[in-house]
Amino acid sequence: MRDLFSEIFSSMSHSKTRLLLTGLSTAWGIFLLIVLLGTGNGILNGISNAWLNEDDNVVTIEPSTTMLPFEGLPVGRSINVTQEDGTSLMEAFPDNVLGFVPELDRNVTVSYRNKYSETDIAGFYPGYESIRNNVLIAGRNINEIDIAQRRKVCLVSTNLCKRIFPSDEPQDIVGRTVAVNDVAFTVAGVYRPAKSYNVSRTLIAPFSTVKALYFDNDDISKLSITVAGLNTEAENRAFVEKMRAHLASYKQFSPQDKKALTITNTYDLALYISNLFKTINLFLWIVGLSTLVAGIVGVSNIMLITVRERTRELAVRKAMGAPRRSIITLVLTESVMVTVIFGYVGMVLGIGVIKLADMIVSASVDPTATGSGSSVFLNPSVDLGVVLGATLIMIIAGLLAGYMPAKKAVSIKLVEALAAND
Repeated sequence: MRDLFSEIFSSMSHSKTRLLLTGLSTAWGIFLLIVLLGTGNGILNGISNAWLNEDDNVVTIEPSTTMLPFEGLPVGRSINVTQEDGTSLMEAFPDNVLGFVPELDRNVTVSYRNKYSETDIAGFYPGYESIRNNVLIAGRNINEIDIAQRRKVCLVSTNLCKRIFPSDEPQDIVGRTVAVNDVAFTVAGVYRPAKSYNVSRTLIAPFSTVKALYFDNDDISKLSITVAGLNTEAENRAFVEKMRAHLASYKQFSPQDKKALTITNTYDLALYISNLFKTINLFLWIVGLSTLVAGIVGVSNIMLITVRERTRELAVRKAMGAPRRSIITLVLTESVMVTVIFGYVGMVLGIGVIKLADMIVSASVDPTATGSGSSVFLNPSVDLGVVLGATLIMIIAGLLAGYMPAKKAVSIKLVEALAAND
């Protein structure tokens, strides 16, 4: 075995150009595969972190206007949404509706000293976090006393803080007074949207306070319903249609009128993104396999040329008594060693590049500017099995490309081999 490796290293040292070309083909193929798949996975992880959440199983209902006539009633009628709709749905679908969160929204101007921002104020009851998934980073949340006493307190998002408190830390903002349409509100807490796509600058305040200040009836801006037991696209679509029909039965609009109420199911969003992921993954694998095939072609061509150039050497070895098997083993072992060594080099360089890109992107993201502080490029990685599989494929390609010409080279006579290389 020692003699075999000595011969291989001796052959490599005398054929540095050939060695470099073979190695570069292998390293480049593995490097591109890792960079491509790693970058793609990093982007997919970032998108998934931004848009998807395991706790997301929410159907939202918002008021709208009818587009179809119903029992003599004209089109264009406003259909409102109330808290009673949530109670009605819980009673009608006890197995699917776990609870609901009413919301009141109003566009306002918020100011602090000489800083102003156009934004929304959203009125909620305690427990709204189940559908908003916000992260409280300073202060406290809305509580029952705020609701009962209609306190003028609010939670400010980190994105809004950058507008009106540009140089202050979140903990220093708690307790300050801001003007909301010239009404003084005390900042009770600072929150960060849990999803990185959410750039909301929304103020969150007690539901009773917002209602008393800006609304004079029982209508609400949005009703968010937490649902369960809906695991497939068909089940979600069927539930939405049954829910629409139930609401239509006492709100007097056609069950076929999909414009009468704006109903949004987060399952549809998750399904859309899941299908998008599948498409992107397929594209990445097609390009990745194409890159791998290019590397295989490169390795195979170089092996063919290598064996052809060494025909005289191999014939002389055979004439001096070397067994055919040992000569072929020498050629193929050299191919395997070169592929493994340079494949490892390509793997290390590829991993280094995607890790460096991850560090650069992470360092450039402001952790308070987006939901969870993450970017659209998150945890880029490539499955080790994919890398090892790609390297194995290249090794096999090199073996197949080298075996046939090596077998042919040791089969010809020395005189023919010398004449062929003159």
